[in-house]
Amino acid sequence: MTEYSQQEIEYAFETFTTGVQEMLDAHREEHLPNLDRTLIKVRPGSKYWKLVRTHHGESVFGFVRKSDGAIFKPASWSAPFVKGPSAIRGYVTDPNNGMSSVTPYGVVYAR
Repeated sequence: MTEYSQQEIEYAFETFTTGVQEMLDAHREEHLPNLDRTLIKVRPGSKYWKLVRTHHGESVFGFVRKSDGAIFKPASWSAPFVKGPSAIRGYVTDPNNGMSSVTPYGVVYAR
């Protein structure tokens, strides 16, 4: 894996969250046009950014590790799933900004 500066990781994370929001908007327009818009909010923690999906309540969409931009599925409301070799689903610094690691429903399962 290539080393990235913290500034590069933060920029890639912003691009990733914008891409996730655009993906959710496009999915809603195509499949669920009568529903209210689902928003992605970022809740920063000490080690991870938590992406929270808000739509008539809140649920965790996924986590991104601040130190290297690794993308994780949620294990619970407050923690990512980090056990095992398949815990990391991608990186926000990947060529597609980590978008192959997510669907409109959340972070992908390990392949």
